[in-house]
This record gives sequence, structure tokens and C-alpha cells, in this order.
Amino acid sequence: MLTVAPAQEKPEKDKTKKDTTRNIIDAVKDNRLSKEILKSVTRKPLQDDPINTRAEDPFLPYEGKIIRKIRVNHIGFDKTITDTTRTIKNFAAKAANALHKNSKEWMIRQHLFFYEKKPLNPYKLADNERFLRDQDFMLEARIQVVPITGSEDSVDVLVVTRDVFSIGGSFSPRGANKFSFHIYDVNVFGAGQRTQFDGLYDYPRYPRFGYSLYYRKSSVAGSLVNATVGYTQLNSGSSYGEAEENAWYLRLDRPLVSPYSRMAGGLEFSKNWSQNFYSTPDSTFLGYRYNISDVWLGYNVGAKRNTGDRSRHFVSARFFNQRFIEKPRQEYEITNPIYNDRRYFLASFTFFRQDFYKTRYIYGFGRTEDVPYGHTMSFLAGWESLLGLSRPYVGFDLDKSFFHRGGNFYTTSLRVGAYRYKGRFEDATILVSGQLFSKLKYHKRFMIRHETDIDFTYVFNQRTNILLDINGTFGLEGFRADSVLGTKRLHGRYQMVLYTPWKLLGFRFAPIVFVDVAEINPKDKFIFYDKPYFGLGTGVRTRNENLVFGTIELKMFYYPRTVQDMSSFKISVTSNLRIKYSGSFVRAPSLITYN
Repeated sequence: MLTVAPAQEKPEKDKTKKDTTRNIIDAVKDNRLSKEILKSVTRKPLQDDPINTRAEDPFLPYEGKIIRKIRVNHIGFDKTITDTTRTIKNFAAKAANALHKNSKEWMIRQHLFFYEKKPLNPYKLADNERFLRDQDFMLEARIQVVPITGSEDSVDVLVVTRDVFSIGGSFSPRGANKFSFHIYDVNVFGAGQRTQFDGLYDYPRYPRFGYSLYYRKSSVAGSLVNATVGYTQLNSGSSYGEAEENAWYLRLDRPLVSPYSRMAGGLEFSKNWSQNFYSTPDSTFLGYRYNISDVWLGYNVGAKRNTGDRSRHFVSARFFNQRFIEKPRQEYEITNPIYNDRRYFLASFTFFRQDFYKTRYIYGFGRTEDVPYGHTMSFLAGWESLLGLSRPYVGFDLDKSFFHRGGNFYTTSLRVGAYRYKGRFEDATILVSGQLFSKLKYHKRFMIRHETDIDFTYVFNQRTNILLDINGTFGLEGFRADSVLGTKRLHGRYQMVLYTPWKLLGFRFAPIVFVDVAEINPKDKFIFYDKPYFGLGTGVRTRNENLVFGTIELKMFYYPRTVQDMSSFKISVTSNLRIKYSGSFVRAPSLITYN
């Protein structure tokens, strides 16, 4: 039999000293201010278990039962959506509840697309739960099925939601005499309305202060149509670089929220014009004025098949017209496609099937994220008129995403497009890409996620399209070089994110390490002919998921190989960064974007 020897008695002097120390600690812990600090600054193991589960699994046992009643329960900042019986009692929760206007029940119902007295479709409920989470004013949403005592064919459905703190802003100094700021409320009066005011002060600018203002309403009158209207003096528009435009614009968009929805589409009308804010000489200032009309509409074939088969066919068409009322007068810009009328019509036929896993710590800091798996395959055809050329266009677009049992998420894509003119293909593009998010790995109190991206792009027979560069999404992050151009590009990226257990005032922290590499060469050279360009760096992300602020990111870059007048080192601070896994079912028909 195992026995435990009694501990030896401590000397009375040591015991008295120990009791005194404990009393001091207890007194500090009982202090009200200390309690608030201890609640705000923590260093505890991450408790949220990011289990990968299919979004529809909780609803499958109730498939086909009649929905008797839909109830909405909106909780405040003093509750958690996973345990509404637990109350959070700290200063931050009290202040948020006092300042924040909760989402109205009628507004939440405007974002529902399942109904009372109808059979329960578990896949549609999963889609609606994801759609609610995707709203910028919503932190979390859960839909629960509640069995009815004594009834075997009917159930109630409970929709539980929790907002983010909707008021936000940011301030970005850009030098001694230049700064910008943003102020916004993403849920004005709790009615799914967003207003935003952006400002820029720049001493050499005239007027020195510029601004933009816009208003957006989500799901107008329950139609799932989002409406946006705005005015800006800070629009980047069609110009290269950071030239600022004035613009008025109106946008309407209705996403395909579920494979069981019939319609999707959108439109945009805008008036845009340049203004000489920086007293640029007339010989170099690009003066222009143009209007844009952009309309698309799509129909989901077989939308009302109320079964577990989510394979669909989607037909859509788009008309885009950019018309210049005034063009730049400089001779070297006459043939620049950026400053010329452009008109195209595209039609597409899409096969798609897409489902979702619920997980965490892909891009967020603990909130539920919806990662798609399935396929989307589109065939495109149309015509474009540009620079006096009227050419037919054909394209093919394939995306395949899947989840491996080991816990990895994969996405592969193939995009091909070209114009046909006088018996040959022109401005042709081939883009192949792949992405991997590794299984979340635990190391003591930390969690690690690896991300790997690789893509290859080839353009040939260029006539009006621009060449490849390595400045954007398919290049080195933060790299700016107008002279590094080519027709073949190979790019790879690796990033490691370390999710820490530390939290300060609700903000979590995640250090990152990343490596970018890109090869780019002209058409007469082999892809590996020249030395590669590298981007090495590290940084840290932070975010408070209860606030509307996006992720704040500090990064430091080192480029071993640069071009003339470009520094090898760079530091960037990005505020209100919004990164998430894209899981839209279909997109508007579009030409391939490769830079």
C-alpha cells in the first residue's frame, strides 16, 4: 500500500512570514482596480478548442421537421455566446453595453432566409448561420434547434447573436505634415447601417484637407440587397500610384447567400474626375473625367431542390462600361488603356458545390471561421471594346478546396483567358495557384498555424494588357518596383503565425514570420534565367474580436535584392486590416486579374 509521509512542521518564524505575505497578496487581489487589471491582462492557456466540424452536422437530426417558431436572442457584451448563463463582470463589458446600441431583432430577422411553417433544411440553416457571422457588425451567431415536448414533427429554432462594438476609427501618421484618419459606426441605431468618414491632411495639398463619406445599409427591407452611396476626394480610381480622384457612386449588391437562393447580382454607377490637388504643372498633370456603369445578374438553376445535394448550375451575365468624357492631353497617354473608353459584356455558366467547416485561428483570434470545401468551375465568353479593338473573349475558371483528415485545408485554382483576333489569341493569361493552411499545432500554451502559397502566371501575345510585376498579391509584399516586368512569374510564400496566450485589454497577440520569393522574366528568357527576388520579414498581429476594428499589423521587411532608389528595409503598420477566408459561392463574371 502506498503511503505518504507527513510533511515536516515549518519553523514558526517562516510560517508567520508566509502568512503576512499571503495577506498582502489577498489584499491586493481584493482591490477593485486590481481586479479590473487582472481581468484585462491575462496570460492563461487558450481554452477555445478549434474543432473542425461540418457546419450542417448539428441540424441533420431535425431534417424535414416543421419550424413552428423562430425566436431571436441577442446577447450583450457581458455574456458569451457559448454560455449565456455566465456573466462577465468587468469595466470593459459594462462600458461597451452602455455605449453600444444593440442590433434590433427586426434587423436580425431581415438577414434570415429560412421561415416558420416550412420544413427544416439543415444545410440552409448552416448557410444562414455563416451569413450572419459574415456581417461586419456581428461577432458571432449560432442557430440552435429546440425540440418541442410532445411533438415529433415540429421544432422551434433559436437564433443567438452577439455584436461587435460598432464604433471605431484609426489614425495613421504618414510624416511630419501628413496624416489620415477614419471614423465609423458599422451598426447605427442597431439597424445594420454603416456610416464612415475618412479624412486626409497633407500640407503640400490644396486644399490641405480631403475627405470621403459613405453610407451602407445591409439587407434593405429584408431583400438581402446591400445598398451603398458615397462621395470621396480620396479615390484612387483608374490612375496608377496614389493620385487622388473625386467620385460620386451608388452600389447595390445581392450575394448568393445559399445554394437554395435563386438570384444574385449587383450594379454600380459612378462619376469620377481628377483634380490637381498638388499644383502639378499642366504639362504633367493628368486631367480626366469618366463615368462607370457596371451591372451583373445571375440565376441559380435548381435552387429549390430542398435536398442534401448542393450541386448547382449558375448562369450569369455582366455589362461594364467606362466612358471618358475628358481624357489626359499628354501624347504619351493617348494609347494607355487606363485612360481610354472600355466596354465589355461577359456571360458565364458555372457548376458549383460548396460546403463549409467551422474552425478557428485561420485569420481570426478565436472567433468562429467558416472554411469552404468543394468546387467551382466556370466557362466564360463575351466581347470587349478597347482602343478601337472589338474582340471576343473566352475564359475558364476552376477552384477546388478540400479538407484533409489530418487537419489541413487546401485550395487550388486555375484561371485561363484570352481574346481572339484575326485568327490568333491575344492578351492571353494562364494563372495556376495553390494554398495550404496546416493543422493547428499545440506547443504548451501556444498554437501554431503554417500557411504556404504558390502561384505561376504566364501572359503572351500582349497587345493592350499590361505585363506582369511582382508588386501585388502574386509578388513580394510591400515591394514597389515599376521596372521589374515580365511575361512569366513564379511566386511562393511561407508564413508562420504563433497564437500566444497573452491578452491585454482584450487584444490578443500573434507574432508572424514570413518569406516571399519571386522569379520574373521576359518572354525570350527561361523562368529561372535571372536571380530570384526575396522578401524576408517578421512582425506581430493583434486584435480584439469584440471590437469592430480590424486586425492591427506591424511588419518589418528585408529585401536582399532591390532596384535603384528602393531601400532594402521597410517597416509598415497597417490598421483596420480585414483578412478572412473567402467563401462566396459565385462571383460576377470577370476578366482575369493577375497583378
